[in-house]
Amino acid sequence: MDVTEALETRRSIRRYTGEPVERDLLLKVVELCRYAPSGGNKQEWELILVDDSEKVDSVFDTLAWLPAVGAPPEGKRPSAYIVVISDEKSDGLADCACVTTYALLAAHSQGLGSCWFGSIRRTELAKILSIPDHYSIEFVVSLGYSGEEVKTVNGHTDVSVDDGVTWVSKRTVSDMTHLNSFGKRSKK
Repeated sequence: MDVTEALETRRSIRRYTGEPVERDLLLKVVELCRYAPSGGNKQEWELILVDDSEKVDSVFDTLAWLPAVGAPPEGKRPSAYIVVISDEKSDGLADCACVTTYALLAAHSQGLGSCWFGSIRRTELAKILSIPDHYSIEFVVSLGYSGEEVKTVNGHTDVSVDDGVTWVSKRTVSDMTHLNSFGKRSKK
């Protein structure tokens, strides 16, 4: 899969097969995260890979799922997570966003589905994972084998599910791009 194909086909997956993901495959995703860009090459992130089934269930309970789709039922839940954290002394939020993006693309390149979470009960999750107080939980990425079909449609509408397909709208280039100054829209 080339980069263009990866960018065009990666979607947030919220329903999984429930099949465990081999640790070596999860570690390959983490390995690819090492190459994420970082301001000043500070790499101000730490990753917690969670694949123990009891811990996975506990992490699941700390996440807010997209209301339009709802939380996945038993048997359709993720089988692993990457929790992205940074030291509170750092200014690493942008770096954490970059490494999270790499995790999503790396998972996709390895045949896994993923979803990015920012709505997290952080205090509860920090206790579950024994994260020291001087670290902040920035994001969580769910991982597993995809158990759903997700397609895109041009526009800016709510996510919908129709006949088992999750439809996600994506803004057009002309809807989101200004040329050289604000207000001068792209024609594409």
